[in-house]
Amino acid sequence: MFKRLLNKFKKKKPYDASQVARELGVRVGENCRILDNPRSVFGSEPWLVKIGNNITITQGVRFLCHDGGVFCLRNINPEKYADKDFFAPIVVGDNVFIGMYTLIMPGVTIGDNCIIGAHSVITKDVPSNTVVAGVPARPIKTIQEYEEKVCARRVVPTKNMSIEEKRKYLQENFPDWFE
Repeated sequence: MFKRLLNKFKKKKPYDASQVARELGVRVGENCRILDNPRSVFGSEPWLVKIGNNITITQGVRFLCHDGGVFCLRNINPEKYADKDFFAPIVVGDNVFIGMYTLIMPGVTIGDNCIIGAHSVITKDVPSNTVVAGVPARPIKTIQEYEEKVCARRVVPTKNMSIEEKRKYLQENFPDWFE
């Protein structure tokens, strides 16, 4: 019985969040990792989102292509806004990392080679080669400064290691982290 169950899981195709996003209408480039359910990531207008190549979208990221604030205007000026909605597309360039629980607002364009810090709210366009973070997000350094000042101190060769190998490597090279 256990072997049949195990074989059933082995035959099952791996979940491809990028393909699900495409089915929703998101224009998705190549080599994109979406680490959350695309149905919640891309909201109610997924066809207004375009993401480039080599993108990582982490857990809890949300793309918001509409502004519900028009609801308030409908009550203030119903003749003008009774049948109105507010929409704007979101475009993400190539080679972008979007940190956990980031909110990207309508009409934003994120350039190429960008890092978006966790829990950021992106209200304005992000220029290429920029690291941004905060609420609202602001540029904090260039991608070159990130490489020189942050990665130079912290980058370690553990990418293809198992979790056990990684732990051992870190314990041997950074023993004070484990005190």
